[in-house]
Amino acid sequence: MSVRSGHKTSRNPMTKYKGFTIIQVTKIDYARSIFDPTRYEDYPERKEVFYNFCKEGMEKRPSQDYEVSAKNVAECKERIDKFLEDDSTCFTAEEREKYVYRPNHKCGYGYGYESLMKLLKEHQKADKRMRILIEDRLDDANFHHESGLLSSGKYKEYEEFVIKDNPFNEKFEVYTKTLKKRIKDPQNLVDGLNKVINDYLASQGIEDTSVNVRFIENW
Repeated sequence: MSVRSGHKTSRNPMTKYKGFTIIQVTKIDYARSIFDPTRYEDYPERKEVFYNFCKEGMEKRPSQDYEVSAKNVAECKERIDKFLEDDSTCFTAEEREKYVYRPNHKCGYGYGYESLMKLLKEHQKADKRMRILIEDRLDDANFHHESGLLSSGKYKEYEEFVIKDNPFNEKFEVYTKTLKKRIKDPQNLVDGLNKVINDYLASQGIEDTSVNVRFIENW
């Protein structure tokens, strides 16, 4: 006998503790059928049991589970005690979906200068709970260094790193067309254009630049 889905998750409310309900979560992975790769055999290939918790009354809403993956009930109670002391120690599945996974999926897990600087401003204004979710979003997108700088409160270092790691690459093309006589010293023109462009950018407050003017003959 085979099953269509390769995964199964079940939740079993266990006991109440300080306004919360401890949930036993069982996850089963089934082996893929050797006869039909679109189906799975009806026996567990891997089984995992752990414990989360939710607020009383939220037992039928998996998205409201605080995902702590405790090994047993006793450990789950310890996590509840820590949560009551500091609510930034764990988050619900819904919160992680809203503030971590969905934004990363929307941007294709890619962050550039503007989006990283936006996260910096959000982190500076956020409470502790939201700051951790912003850091988790960066970690989930493999921006571990940036996440670590935010977590340490090194905002200046974060900004400097983002600036150096995310330069704006822009291309401008200049064409010359001369009659009868060619430009005698193309390299002198290249050097002059480099200087003029750098001087102009500096006048606009853009000093940390890399300008590369090239001479292409008979384009």
